[in-house]
Amino acid sequence: MFKKPLTIYLLMQLTQVGAQTGAAASALSERDFLAEMPIVLSVSRLAQRLDETPGAMTIFDRNFIRMTGARDLVDVLRLVPGFQTTTSFETDAPMATYHGRTDDFANRIQVLVDGRSVYSGYLQGSAGVGWQTLALDDIERIEVLRGSNSAAYGARAFLGVVNIISRDVRETGGVGASLTAGENGVADVGTRVGWGTEAAMYRISADTRGDNGLRKVFSPVDAGKIPNSASGTNRVSRVNFSTHQSSGGLGEIDVRAGVVEIAALRGTKGDGSEGNLERLRYMGSQFLQMDWKMALSDDQDIAVTASHTHGFNNDGFPYLSNNYGATYYGVPIDFKAEEFNDAVSFQHTVRHTQALRTVWGAEARQEQVKSRSSFDTKEQVSMQFLRLFGNAEWRVWDAVVLNAGGLFESSDIGGDTFSPRVMVNWHVASGHTLRAGTSTAYRPPSAFEKYANVKYYDINGANPLTFLKTSGRVVSEKIETQELGYSLNLAGGVSGDLRLFNEQITNGIGSTFNPTGDIRNGDNYTITGTEYQLTWKPANRTLIFFNQTWTHIRVDSLAFPNDIPQNRSASDMWFKIAHGAPEYAASLTAMHTLPSGVNLTFMHQLAEAFGMGLNKGPLYSMGRTDVRVGKEFRVGATKAELALTLQNLEKPYQDGDKKFYFDRRALVSLQFEY
Repeated sequence: MFKKPLTIYLLMQLTQVGAQTGAAASALSERDFLAEMPIVLSVSRLAQRLDETPGAMTIFDRNFIRMTGARDLVDVLRLVPGFQTTTSFETDAPMATYHGRTDDFANRIQVLVDGRSVYSGYLQGSAGVGWQTLALDDIERIEVLRGSNSAAYGARAFLGVVNIISRDVRETGGVGASLTAGENGVADVGTRVGWGTEAAMYRISADTRGDNGLRKVFSPVDAGKIPNSASGTNRVSRVNFSTHQSSGGLGEIDVRAGVVEIAALRGTKGDGSEGNLERLRYMGSQFLQMDWKMALSDDQDIAVTASHTHGFNNDGFPYLSNNYGATYYGVPIDFKAEEFNDAVSFQHTVRHTQALRTVWGAEARQEQVKSRSSFDTKEQVSMQFLRLFGNAEWRVWDAVVLNAGGLFESSDIGGDTFSPRVMVNWHVASGHTLRAGTSTAYRPPSAFEKYANVKYYDINGANPLTFLKTSGRVVSEKIETQELGYSLNLAGGVSGDLRLFNEQITNGIGSTFNPTGDIRNGDNYTITGTEYQLTWKPANRTLIFFNQTWTHIRVDSLAFPNDIPQNRSASDMWFKIAHGAPEYAASLTAMHTLPSGVNLTFMHQLAEAFGMGLNKGPLYSMGRTDVRVGKEFRVGATKAELALTLQNLEKPYQDGDKKFYFDRRALVSLQFEY
């Protein structure tokens, strides 16, 4: 029942609405444009109504996040149409990507935390550590733009943007705490304290969360079998500080600082002759961010943001294997790395008339990565970026809004590029909006893709063994996107969004690891499909959220086409691109709070026909059903909730990698605020 009826209905509605355009446009009034509608911040850099943004959006607020029962931000994003996620700490850290996963690192979406990019150069552009910046209790909402947004945020927004917005420090005075315990060693605890005056508010929060990880494909009771990858304990520890200062005519200042550390078991528990021993890997980051905003008049304001981020990775083990001869037995493998990212930006927003608003600005960014194992040097690899951007919202007439803009980027790693976007939103009738547009974007290579030199030496530091040495000729990959959309917002709490997309990637970056390995351009493929989401709020205490996605990836050519020249479909590279996203995926979420304060949540997720891991193999499917029951109550002035969450009531599924299983878990949590 999931697959066709609602999609056919929506497409029929889209056709009917288009046919009625002439009569409906004249019926629009000022009241239609002033009706209650979510305001989003993460698309054009202008605060816009949801139905006037140049793209398809998914927004999860704090209440939705809480009632999912999720313990990790990425586990919430699995409910976004077109997204693929993992919960694994055994490879990198939980990750999310959009419209395909081609490796262990998701480096084609921009992830922002309060506007600060959490891109990691060492992790090949992944946001693995950045996803863990904030505890879920500190998040106000998540804004996801499904589609390229380099016109506003630069090359890293190649396929989309996720902006994680923290709770306003002015609204979190007092004390809060949370406890969660359950199966698989789940043990989480968090606390928050807020204080201050109207002129200056402060918040500090700290939490730690951990469990026993994902189950191995081969369990310890399987005699004679050694798992080819470990799973096990992981723990994330965080401290975050925020302050908001109001200085009258001098504007407002927000300062944020934090630290996150991750310890996770990885490697193989073997018999003493293994080349990837089981051990704890430590990684994390520290950051400092300042945002200053000032209104110059009723019609214009300026904003300045500066941030510094320090990331680290600490991972090493002795190589106890003769796979490469006795010469390399016992050599220390050291994946220690550091990175420093500094950015400063300026933004000027102007309302010229009631029909025209613009925003323009600039950003300078420097990234430094130090990793002997990745670059075969003790020196830092440094990259500089300069970005100039501008976007305009022009209400051509009452029913039509034109969004146009672009971003020029100059970097010493990707050269000079310009990413434009044009999108038209047409309010064809009250509650019905058509959207059409096109954009072009570029993604420069990561530091690893450009400068990688992976070598291992014997115990005396001699006899280098090369696994990958890039030629350094790799350049930016390109995406051209065409999109048709339909936004729905009706009385009775019914809203939705339909997106039909064609995303053509050319000059895509591919790699091969062997003694003559290289990274170069040449992966060319096209992603087409349809996705939609529907939200129904029949009452303030009830929400139903449903979405479906159909995705097809056609691979036209590969950067390394000669790996298996006679059988392209048997190529590992072809397989992981063509099946990087499920052919069909859907999710259903239903939430309801009873007058007694008992709240109920049901979530079901389905994904069909997708590849997993880096090698060719069978296509997989997965289903997951979660149930949560919570009870809200008060003890004096303290507001509290006790909840039971059952995760994955269906059979265990392989999570992100064929080596790991996500089993059923039961969790009990207690939250309170005073």
